[in-house]
Amino acid sequence: MANSRLGGVLVSVPLPLDEHGALVPSLLGAAIQKLRAEGCDGMYLFGTSGEGYAVSDAEFAQIAGIFAAETAQFAGFRQVGCFGLSSEAVKLRCQTVANLGLEGVQITLPFWKELNDAEIARYFTDVCGSFPNLSFLLYNNPRNKRRLKGAEMERMHQLAPNLEAAKTGSGAWLDFYELITEAPSIHNFVTEAAFAFCHPLGAAGLIPSANYALPALSRGYYDAVVRSDASTASRLHADVMRFFHLTAVPLVQKGYIDGAIDKAYARLGGMDMPLNMKSPHTKLSDADYAWLSDVMNAQFAEYIMAPTP
Repeated sequence: MANSRLGGVLVSVPLPLDEHGALVPSLLGAAIQKLRAEGCDGMYLFGTSGEGYAVSDAEFAQIAGIFAAETAQFAGFRQVGCFGLSSEAVKLRCQTVANLGLEGVQITLPFWKELNDAEIARYFTDVCGSFPNLSFLLYNNPRNKRRLKGAEMERMHQLAPNLEAAKTGSGAWLDFYELITEAPSIHNFVTEAAFAFCHPLGAAGLIPSANYALPALSRGYYDAVVRSDASTASRLHADVMRFFHLTAVPLVQKGYIDGAIDKAYARLGGMDMPLNMKSPHTKLSDADYAWLSDVMNAQFAEYIMAPTP
């Protein structure tokens, strides 16, 4: 079922967890409403920030139900990450999404082993073909052990027409060029680093991470690119990259998973977000969170004080 709304700014919902790793439902609702108020075009649950790789099936059903209720009046498009190591595990979660009346699903390639071409074709025809009324986006993540090229995704779309979109965060410029130009049927979403390059080529939208901490910077960058304001887009792109260079890179080098960093960004951006992570991943230490806060205040005060878009 074609989804003509697949475009714009697509944001991820982080999971607020208590010290035992259990969901705090009231904080999840508040997080969703904050992201809505900041003007996103689409919203997804259970990406990397949402720890979709770590929740049990029971937790998945509970949290997806809250997401469906909190976004019932959302004018944009909604997606839920359905991850698993087999087609059957993924389809079980897709069925939950369908039962809740949600329209979109994110899937990854099963990653116990790198899939070969025949297995990839079987996976998409099995999973997407089982739910013709759902719209599918491939989370084209290197953690899957195989990043699909644009030509490969176009072929998979021909086998499974409701594979309509992909989000890809890594690659060289030629990789992104091939991704966008060789997959004309796919709504491609990319991250901040590549968006200014990919949008003129036909990329459908942006998946930001800076939006958690600096929504004014993130939205301003997106808007400048879309309106072809090259001077503003270049300046804001440099600030976005400086933000990641000064904050994310040192924390990744310390061994934190990106979802743990995103939760710290979200808290610094005003979201009531505990830093706790699903086991075995660790949250930011008090010292590292304090360091991050100091860097933000020293380097990005103009965006912290800017009005929410």
